Amino acid sequence: MVRVVAYFKSTVLLLGDFSLFIYDALRAVRRIWWRRGLFLRQCEFIGVTSTGIITVAAMFMGGVLGYQLYVSFHYFGAEALLGGSVGVALLRELAPVMGAIMVTGRAGAAMAAEIASMRISEQIDALEVMAVNPIEYLVTPRVLAGVLMMPLLSVYFGVVASLASAFIACGVLGLDPSVYWEQYARVVDRIEVIHCLAKGAVFGFVISWVGCFCGFRASGGARAVGLATRTTVVATCLTILLSDYVLTSLLPFGFAKLKVT
Repeated sequence: MVRVVAYFKSTVLLLGDFSLFIYDALRAVRRIWWRRGLFLRQCEFIGVTSTGIITVAAMFMGGVLGYQLYVSFHYFGAEALLGGSVGVALLRELAPVMGAIMVTGRAGAAMAAEIASMRISEQIDALEVMAVNPIEYLVTPRVLAGVLMMPLLSVYFGVVASLASAFIACGVLGLDPSVYWEQYARVVDRIEVIHCLAKGAVFGFVISWVGCFCGFRASGGARAVGLATRTTVVATCLTILLSDYVLTSLLPFGFAKLKVT
């Protein structure tokens, strides 16, 4: 019973720390202009330098998706539906989720490790002594950069994966390119783009927020850096999947396209 009470108490305190951390980071947004250099640097780190790994992951994801769906549709003589199916699957789900997971492993873990190193080496304490708000200096630029760059990376993932899927389906398996792209253009519209952008923005916030929070809570020696990094990756991936389900339930689905005309 004592352990249950202690666990409940620690959970409540953790949620309180989460909430206050978000509040402090959002309150510092009004002074982001004074930290615009840090903001642009984080945009480059999270967005520009992540395009390489996003490109490679999207190529393989699109290729596998095109091959598997073509084989499945071929059994029913429905190869013409491949383009639209690929577009919807990528832009609504796979592009934002897979892109966010790749960025988590690269940028989210790096944020946690960097801030945790600063915490255990007392660099954050030094910022406070110099009257520099560490949340405003370290967290807010990263959070805003994640919210801005992750939607762009999600759309980029979807475009590259769609091209890779078309290459496999049309160039390797022999599907007519005009059939593929005609179906793609007919099915994919602004609803899919809204899904991709909205999920990308939320996932970008989750990645940067969890990474910074875990880094700030690090304590102890060098082992704390590894613990913060591990916690960031696990917690971020689970939060991404949970928020993906919630967003899928809330966002418009475009059922009008399913009506027979």
